[in-house]
Amino acid sequence: MDNLKEFNSASGKGTGYKITITVLLLLLAGVSYLYFNQTEQTEQKITELTQVSHEKEDLTFQFQNLLDDYDQLETTNDSIASQLSHEKERIKTLMNQLRATKTENKVQIEKYKKELQTLRDIMKGFIHQIDSLNTLNIVLTEENTQIKKQITTAKTENKKLTEKYNEAANKVALASVIKAIDVTMIPLNQKGKETTRAKKTKRFSVSFSLDENVIAPKGTKNVYIRITDPQEHILIQDNQPVFSYEGEEIAYSALRQIEYDGNTTNTVVYFEHTEEGTLLEGSYKVDIFCDGSMIGSGTAQLK
Repeated sequence: MDNLKEFNSASGKGTGYKITITVLLLLLAGVSYLYFNQTEQTEQKITELTQVSHEKEDLTFQFQNLLDDYDQLETTNDSIASQLSHEKERIKTLMNQLRATKTENKVQIEKYKKELQTLRDIMKGFIHQIDSLNTLNIVLTEENTQIKKQITTAKTENKKLTEKYNEAANKVALASVIKAIDVTMIPLNQKGKETTRAKKTKRFSVSFSLDENVIAPKGTKNVYIRITDPQEHILIQDNQPVFSYEGEEIAYSALRQIEYDGNTTNTVVYFEHTEEGTLLEGSYKVDIFCDGSMIGSGTAQLK
C-alpha cells in the first residue's frame, strides 16, 4: 500500500516535470521564432535602406552629370538660352531637396527618379532644337557666303561693264570731237595782202575745215581761235574775251559761229591786230577750239 502511494507520488512529480519542460520548450521555440523573424526583418530593412541610400547617391551623381550636360549646351538663341537657364536652376533645386531627403523615404526617391527622367527628355528636346538651329545656321551661313560671292562677282562684272562702258563712252566722246584740218594761218598787211613782215602785219587769216563726223552733234558751233606770239603772249582784242576750257576761263583771239551738219565745212576766221606797236618777229601759233576741245593748230612765221 505504501509502495503504491510512493509510486503514484513519483509518477505525479514526473508528469509535472514533463509539462514544465514542454512549456519551456514551447517558449523557447516561440522566442527563437520571434528572434529569427525580427532578425530577418531587420536585415531586410537594412538591405532596403542600403539600397535606397545607394539609389540616393546614384541619383545625386546622375543629377550632377545632367547639370554638367546642360552646362555644355550652347546656343545664341535667346529664348532657348533662357529655358536652359531655368532648367539648370530646377536641377540645382532638386539636388538640394534630394540631399535633404531622408534615406528611408523611398517614395520621395522614386519621385526624384521620375523628375530626372523628365529633365533628360527635356534636354533631348533642347539638343534637337539646338542641332536644328546649328544646321540652319550652317545652311544660312553657306547661303550668305554664296550670296556674298555672287554680290562680289556681280560687283566685279558691273565694274568691268562700267569700265567697258566708260571706255566706249570715252571712245565715242573722242570720236565725236570735230577735227580742224588743213589749218593755215596767213599774216596780212593793211591792204589785206599776204606778208611775212612783222611790222607790216595788221591781221591774221586763219583758214581750216571742220572735218566730216557723222556722230558729232550737229548745229551751231562756236569756234574759237587763240593766237600766241613768239613770247607766248595771246593776241586779243581790247575787251579781252574768254571762254571755258577744261574747267578754266581762258582768253581767245577771235570767235566765229559756224553751222555744222556733220559734213566737211570750210571756214575762215580773221583776227584784227589793234594794239599799238608792231608785232614781234618769230613764230606765231594758232590753236582752234570747239565744244570744249582743242581741235587743231597751225603756225606762221614773221620776219
